[in-house]
Amino acid sequence: MKQHIAYKLSLFAYPSAAGGIDNPSFNPLADGAPSLSGLGCSKIIVNLAEKDDFTSRGLAYAEEVQKSGWEGKVEVVEVEGEGHCFHIIDPETEKAKNLIKRLASFISHGH
Repeated sequence: MKQHIAYKLSLFAYPSAAGGIDNPSFNPLADGAPSLSGLGCSKIIVNLAEKDDFTSRGLAYAEEVQKSGWEGKVEVVEVEGEGHCFHIIDPETEKAKNLIKRLASFISHGH
């Protein structure tokens, strides 16, 4: 994980963060992170891409939110065959368009 761009960005954004990418400022599941039961919303969507290095972290986050006692709705969306930020890198693909539409629907209609 140390060579992943997210790790490098975390060092740039907060170079003195203890634990680097596993600092609670970046990782809501890190030791010392606030309880997920206090999320200030009624729903969350966790978007995952099959080939993304962070897919397992996203799944763990969704599971921990559900186990936390938070009373909202957790929606998990996993897109097969794609990598991190695929919908930003090439937003014209069918999978990217579908994800963007799903996000827009989630935000505007509560999906």
